[in-house]
Amino acid sequence: MLPTRRRLLRTVGTGGLTAFGTTALTGSASAHEALEIPSDYLEQYRETGANWGMDWTYLAGIGAVETQHGQYEDGCETSSAGARGPMQFMPSTWEAYGVDGTGDGTTDICDFRDAIPSAANYLEANGAPENWDDALYAYNPRWSYVEHVTEHAARYRDQYGSGDGGGGDTGGGGGERAEFGDGDRITPTTSLNTRHRPGTESDVLATMQPGSAGEIVNGPESADGYTWWGVHWLENDLWGWSVERYLTAADDSDGGGGSGGTQGPDFTWPIDGYITSPYGDRSGHLAVDFGNDRIVGTPVYAARDGVVDVVGYEATGCGNYVKLGHDSGYQTMYCHLNSVRVSEGRRVSRGEQLGGMGDTGRSTAPHLHFTIERNRSHLPIPGGDGRTVNAGEAIPRDYDGI
Repeated sequence: MLPTRRRLLRTVGTGGLTAFGTTALTGSASAHEALEIPSDYLEQYRETGANWGMDWTYLAGIGAVETQHGQYEDGCETSSAGARGPMQFMPSTWEAYGVDGTGDGTTDICDFRDAIPSAANYLEANGAPENWDDALYAYNPRWSYVEHVTEHAARYRDQYGSGDGGGGDTGGGGGERAEFGDGDRITPTTSLNTRHRPGTESDVLATMQPGSAGEIVNGPESADGYTWWGVHWLENDLWGWSVERYLTAADDSDGGGGSGGTQGPDFTWPIDGYITSPYGDRSGHLAVDFGNDRIVGTPVYAARDGVVDVVGYEATGCGNYVKLGHDSGYQTMYCHLNSVRVSEGRRVSRGEQLGGMGDTGRSTAPHLHFTIERNRSHLPIPGGDGRTVNAGEAIPRDYDGI
């Protein structure tokens, strides 16, 4: 019998290390491939998930994206960034978080039986399983990477069954889920496939993100070891079948407006367009920039119900901007506007137009600079370079206290 998780842990050094380098291996997986997992890796992913109380499919997602589950060259090729092994650890991070998964008294960066539990160790230290987005971002600080791994994890849940042992926003393991009824409002706890019919072999119609609002319209039905519910996804006007264990009740207490909270997702995209500069893609850029083919005046909308805290102008910064205050200490800011349609102190509803995209202030082309803050601290916003967004659709991230 293998040692328990706590007995496996090495003495961990000082935290706060930069984790992993960007993988530059020629065999890196495409975001649209559903790579088969070798049987020995599959067993290790599942065992590690059980030992660490987390959804093993996220570990498998990392293994797929980083090295196709070790299926390249001799199994321990070094990337151009200096990362090594099947889970692509930087040597300094391995020194701090490496785990003896085999119980042989050594920690081998090239041995998947050590590397996979070590990845779990690092992920737990950075918020998993309660907050997978932040944990994965710590593993490789690009939101496109987080989305890539999450997509693979969702496919593996379909292909191999439950991730088990998950906590927090994964929806897996621990606790009992109440059954739903017709008309109940629900939302996914992770990236979740909606299928044409119940069953893992049925065609995927769409992958819904956390925060998407749906309504139960049929079910339950059992297929392939899962309980399935028919869901009408309201914002997409899409009907399909999704697995119960990755659904949770949505907060519908406020009826969709007013000052007592907001029905639906935490925040929604404020514009129709595409991401031109992701959050954190350069030093000090704690925001997301959106473009729309340089169309000045593209409508900019409120991402959540709130009150207009500030309407201002910064010649060497945001240009014309609006800052909204929301509940629980949150604020959103919208910069470089060519026009403003609201005034300070006014209450606005989610989706209400605040102004138009422009090129005012310090700007090199018409775009929208958008931030989410809580108590004056900037918070990450997901989305990779070039991602298309639609105003009013959910930003796929759960924010604390909303």
